[in-house]
Amino acid sequence: MPTREPSAPPSPPSTDPAPELLAAPVTSAATGRALRAIQITLLILAVIYTLALARSFFIPLTLAFLISLVLAPLVHWLARLHVPRALGAGVVVLALFGGLGFTLSSVLDPIDKWMESAPILLDRLEEKVLPLKETVEEVSKTAEKVDRIASVDDKGAAQQVAPGKSLHVRDVLYSNAVGLVAGLVIVTFLLYFFLSWGRVALLRIGELVGDRVEQKRFFALTATLEVEVSKYLLTITVINVLLGAAVAAALYLLGMPNPMLWGVVTALLNFIPYLGAIMSAVLIGGAALLSFDGLGQPALVVAAFGVLTILEGQIFTPLVLGRRLALNPLVVFLSVAFWFWLWGVMGALMAVPILITLKLVGDQVGVLAPFAKLAGR
Repeated sequence: MPTREPSAPPSPPSTDPAPELLAAPVTSAATGRALRAIQITLLILAVIYTLALARSFFIPLTLAFLISLVLAPLVHWLARLHVPRALGAGVVVLALFGGLGFTLSSVLDPIDKWMESAPILLDRLEEKVLPLKETVEEVSKTAEKVDRIASVDDKGAAQQVAPGKSLHVRDVLYSNAVGLVAGLVIVTFLLYFFLSWGRVALLRIGELVGDRVEQKRFFALTATLEVEVSKYLLTITVINVLLGAAVAAALYLLGMPNPMLWGVVTALLNFIPYLGAIMSAVLIGGAALLSFDGLGQPALVVAAFGVLTILEGQIFTPLVLGRRLALNPLVVFLSVAFWFWLWGVMGALMAVPILITLKLVGDQVGVLAPFAKLAGR
């Protein structure tokens, strides 16, 4: 009789979770991270679109806010002298625009003269660079061909340019009078209200923020922003004014016409990192080339400007600001390029203060901590 082999005992039920159960939490976590990244990206795009769409509102608002940080110490000083904040803010705003009006009136006539004589100056510039053009004869011929093509319209007829027509800076101002006046009025009122009632608004906003711990964090953050950003803006403003005065004095000693005009241009453009110094050098170099005979004196003017700019940017400014607000140069350049693309020249002027504000917020707010780490040196 054949023997039956004993069957293997049934294996005990496995205690390991199914592979599907192991993969589910991982898949769910990855999906959550992807959705969060998509939400953050959409939020950033929505903010950028809003800033671009409502630029006529946000540019005066941001400019007035940044100027208020510079002038806030003066209002605080007047308040300690028992001057009401509303009255002190009015005095500071009137003094500011009085000084700007005086400066504008001082440089308006030189700018008008430069623009009025632009055709003659361009002819002189062409005569001065003629020797250089002769050394690159082939390039000149190509440029002439391009000029002839560009001077013909779609129908093939040459476009005639009215001779002797010059552009006046007053004409430019008058043609944009409505926008300039509206923007100036908005900035003036916003600046006044920021200086006189800004603290009250912050107190009211702080009362709406969470519990007492969150309120303390909010007030600490706003105090840090007010102190650090105002210190940076005030320091940079003083440095730029001193640089403009030094450039004006150097150009005066070198016999450059309208040295005050170029000092003001230097001080204003120096608020734009990197690009501002290059633009100032090009403008001053071109003006020197038109004002002097030969190339020696213009080269000396540009060299003097370069020395002063290098001393300011590489030695004086880092020494004064220190490491507290040191920024990554690449991030600074990208910030200037982004805000110039978004808001034009005004955006480029305000790019670094906005970047510093976001960095200081990121130092205390966890969501922006990676950005603050990236923006720092």
